[in-house]
Amino acid sequence: MKKIHYITAIISFVLFMTIAHFVYHEMDIIGEEYLLTNMNNLHFLKQFSVIGTEVMIGIGSIAIILYLWWVKKDFVGIITVVVLVAGSNVLNKLIKGLMERERPPLSHGEEGFSFPSGHAMVGLVFLLVIAYFISKELSSAGMKITLFTIAVILSLLAGFSRVVEQAHYPSDVAAGFLLGYSLFVLCIFLYEKRPGK
Repeated sequence: MKKIHYITAIISFVLFMTIAHFVYHEMDIIGEEYLLTNMNNLHFLKQFSVIGTEVMIGIGSIAIILYLWWVKKDFVGIITVVVLVAGSNVLNKLIKGLMERERPPLSHGEEGFSFPSGHAMVGLVFLLVIAYFISKELSSAGMKITLFTIAVILSLLAGFSRVVEQAHYPSDVAAGFLLGYSLFVLCIFLYEKRPGK
């Protein structure tokens, strides 16, 4: 990874902590209610919610683990995938328990707390992990950029779908993206800098 990724990851984490501060102290976030109300009309986004489901992420994670095991014999890569995907899910739930932010009023029976969005956080980590390990097999810089662009777009659609469904506030989704990206960069940094690489 390049230096710019580390810098943006630090900025991302700082932004996450800023949003968390606002949410924890129940401070108003400009535009939050407006977006929650008006994004409800973007019904076509709801179909992308499936990307962030545990079933989809579970199947995809098993597939990439099997690829790293049978094809690449990359056991450190397997550990990295598990730590990133499973770890981000556990971290998400821990933070939700600490923040205890209730979901939007019209969340239609969604369980658990709201901040940060698991669809956004774990979904982004999952898609970036897949893009990263596939990109290692590509020689074309253009193909790599395209791959990561698709991963980011899909994760954005999955996250925004949760606001459309009114299962999360926009700040929940933004925080999920920010923390997920920071965690991804940290783990990939450790993976690439491992001893004996």
